Formats: sequence, C-alpha cells, structure tokens
Amino acid sequence: QKIKDYRITNNPMKIIYFGNGPRGFRCLEILFKKKYNISAVVGHSGDSDVVRLGLRHRIPTFQPRKVNEKSFVRELRKCSPDLFVLAGYNQILKKDLINLPRFGALNLHGGKLPDYRGAAPINWQIINGETKGGCCIIFVDEGIDTGDIVEQVYYDINENDTAEDIVNKQLELFPNILIRTIENIKQNKITRMKQDINVGSYYTRRYPKDGFIDWQLITAQQTHNLIRALHGPYPPAFCIYKGEMYNIISSRMLDEIILGPPGRIALRHGN
Repeated sequence: QKIKDYRITNNPMKIIYFGNGPRGFRCLEILFKKKYNISAVVGHSGDSDVVRLGLRHRIPTFQPRKVNEKSFVRELRKCSPDLFVLAGYNQILKKDLINLPRFGALNLHGGKLPDYRGAAPINWQIINGETKGGCCIIFVDEGIDTGDIVEQVYYDINENDTAEDIVNKQLELFPNILIRTIENIKQNKITRMKQDINVGSYYTRRYPKDGFIDWQLITAQQTHNLIRALHGPYPPAFCIYKGEMYNIISSRMLDEIILGPPGRIALRHGN
C-alpha cells in the first residue's frame, strides 16, 4: 500500500526519471539544478542525451529494450523509488511498473486533455487549427493518457506558429509545473482531476508519409496547418511535382484571392 502523505517520511524523495528528447533533457536538467534526488535515469535504447546527462551527474542509467520485462522491474525495485517522472518517454508502462513507486508515476503530456490523448499531440493541435494549446502532468494509469490530471496549463497557438515554436513554448512551461507538482506531492497538497474516459479523443502516431500534401483534397488553410505542424524536429510536409518530391518547409496564407485548380503554381512572389 502506498504512503499517501510524504510528510511522514524523513528521507529525500527518490525519483527515477524516464526521458527522451528536448522535453526529457530540459526537465531532467532542471531537477539536477534544483538538487532533487534522482536515483536512476531510464532512456531509450541507442544514443540518448538524457542518459548522457545522467552519466555526467554519476547517476545509474538504464536503456531497456522492453521496459516492462520482469528482470528490469526487479532492477528498479532495488532502488526503492518514491516517484517516477516520465518526460518524452515513449514506452507504455504496465501495472507492475506503475505500482512500483510509493507516490505514483507522473507523465508530462504535450497536449490538452482529454482532447488530445495519444501520440504527437503538438502536431495534431496545429493540424487541427487550434488557437489554444495545452500541456499537462498526469498520474500514469493502465490506459493511454487517461490518468488523473494534476496540472494543466494553456498557451496561444498563433496563425504562423510551427511545431518548433510550440516545442519551445512547452520547454518554458514544463519545468515549472513539474517542480510545482513534486513540491505539492511532498507537502501533501496535490489535487487530482479524474478524467472521464468516454470524453475526449485519441490520436494515433504520425509517420513521415503522413506529411504528403494532396492539393486536391485539402484547403489552403489545412495545407498551411500541415506544413507548420511538421516544421521543426520532424520530417517535413512534402508534395510531388512533375514526378519529383519537394519538401515544403514553410508557408503563409495570402491576403489576395487567387482562384484556380488546386496545386497549380499561379503566381511567384519575390525572387
């Protein structure tokens, strides 16, 4: 049975950190800077900047191919963790791992909930033309992004904001709400908002081929949204013109009205 009130313990909270990518690196960096007790770092297999950061701080690191294997669960149990923090980690934790830390497992999710469960929420928010984005921290359960919400903050998505812009906005927001959440757990002030699993949406993973622009099927606004949603650390949007593939890096909506068959080059602006 998990201890509900951290204040009755006398030892520093032991955190095992699961991370990957810019979000994973930035938040781990902040935790080290704030002198939190990181017992171990778990990264993706292969090259991992999060693992390299853990090694620089002389923290035990792991890169399991399958995170839920019984041998790995036993290895983490030896650490007697109080809390898991997941930031950008893409393996799904199962029950044995979720129940291991005394105060639960936190996941830093890059989209509004319950509207953007699942993969690639930053990209999907832009593709859908959202003008308000969100990022939140939830307790991990056995569903996918269905756990209790403990923090959710919002930001503007402007007309020409790209995925790279939104990643940078979230990198400013996540460290603060993570620190606030951990401190609230330590002070027994955490609040939990239960999600209704029948409300909201689940989005699937995106693949490079999904960036194909079919000029006949989508509007100018939808094309602009797709291009900016893939600008940044992602394979870009692309089209086929006269048998050649062209990556489309950026776009903008024009003020003037130009009519004609979709996909035809009508005018050229600039040089």
